[in-house]
Amino acid sequence: MSKTTDTYDIAFLGGGPAGYQGAIRAAQLGGKVAVVEQEHLGGVCLNRGCIPTKTLKASVEVLRLARKGKSFGINVENVSPNVPAIIARKNRLVELLRGGIEYLFEQNRVNLYQGTGRLLEPGVLEVTGEGGVTKVCARKVVLATGSRTSRSGLLAGDIPGVLTTDDILEIPSAPTSLLVLGGGAVGVEMAVIMAELGSKVTLLEMEDRILPREDAEAATYLQSLLKRHKVKVMTGVRVEQVQGDIQGVAVTLAVGDTLAAEKLLVAAGRRVNIENIGLENIGLPADGRPLQVDEHMLTGVPGVYAAGDLTGKTWLAHGAFAEGITAAEHAMGHPAAMDYRVVPRCVFSTPEFAAVGMSEEEAKAQFPVTTISFPFKSLGMAQALGEWEGMVKLVVDSKTEQLLGGHIVGPHAGDLIAEVALAMQNKVGVRGIVETIHAHPTLAEAVLETAQGALGLAIHMPPVDRS
Repeated sequence: MSKTTDTYDIAFLGGGPAGYQGAIRAAQLGGKVAVVEQEHLGGVCLNRGCIPTKTLKASVEVLRLARKGKSFGINVENVSPNVPAIIARKNRLVELLRGGIEYLFEQNRVNLYQGTGRLLEPGVLEVTGEGGVTKVCARKVVLATGSRTSRSGLLAGDIPGVLTTDDILEIPSAPTSLLVLGGGAVGVEMAVIMAELGSKVTLLEMEDRILPREDAEAATYLQSLLKRHKVKVMTGVRVEQVQGDIQGVAVTLAVGDTLAAEKLLVAAGRRVNIENIGLENIGLPADGRPLQVDEHMLTGVPGVYAAGDLTGKTWLAHGAFAEGITAAEHAMGHPAAMDYRVVPRCVFSTPEFAAVGMSEEEAKAQFPVTTISFPFKSLGMAQALGEWEGMVKLVVDSKTEQLLGGHIVGPHAGDLIAEVALAMQNKVGVRGIVETIHAHPTLAEAVLETAQGALGLAIHMPPVDRS
């Protein structure tokens, strides 16, 4: 049965980070808003990515601290993980937050259509759900269908013992041994989590270091720390063959060596969800590549926007948040445009890694640069917490004193990078950080000390010879 709905001001195809935040923003601006979602609200981030992995990480962090109890004067005996309970806690939290988005939709009068949507023409979506087929018409449409894990090449097909990042979130127990293919953010995070749960983990990266697109000094430092946390790291290795059976997985490297483990986690490669959404009906390519958009998130079709992973711009949930809101505001008649200059990047490993802006290598190719690093071991709060591994590094334009980049390895790096991002976005420079009184004792003082060091004013590290 088919029916035509009332016309909306704006409709979002996809209820992930870009879709749900854009929808709420459009409703705040007085728009009549619809969202079409075929699975669960929150997209990959809430259901199979950011939140589930950080929930697992929180559990293993409690485990790690309990194991360190003796060094804090606390006697803790017989500490061990209960993996099914950890997974159950993750599932409860995901369901709670998913319900929170549904509540926000109700409060903002955003209409949710549960089903599979496809464009029939610009401004017209056909939604197929349990109740039949419904047409959703809107003056503006935002495509926010996200991405999915990708198995291609030698990993194509269903190979016994090979796990995707979705699969590992539901494991009943930690494998005795685990190979992790991919030294990007997801691979590093899962390697640390599984090592803490008791797996013997080997992380494989094709490039010469983990996080190959990040600042070389900071990434290399994190790599050295991972080894202390029972993660074996092998870089510069290329996988030529993968075989699996009920006994385990065997991986053959290009150099001829073979590695064996109970499981292999594929933590590299994602594919945009661009098929079967009706792009051919509006003249946009459905060739498997991300959609091209301008600074307003507009595609080449008037009134049709795209946001989130579908654009291939950041592959980050917070990037998708900003893109969805930008699309919503522009569609509602406001002069909104995306600024990708300041987008933080975080890896929730142990210790954490966070960065914003340029690496030292990128900055030196364009500007006269000063770099300065401050070790967490010189910070009182870090020592008090027993989390002294890490560093803060700032990349500064030596002429203007403006921040070009920030890189943090250490406790709560993902939280601390926000100060650097705020300073960069508002062009306050390192002097602005130095002139801001920071509470003592806090981890944030590490950012202050680094900024002081960039100006030759550091208190808790030796003077820098600038001759």
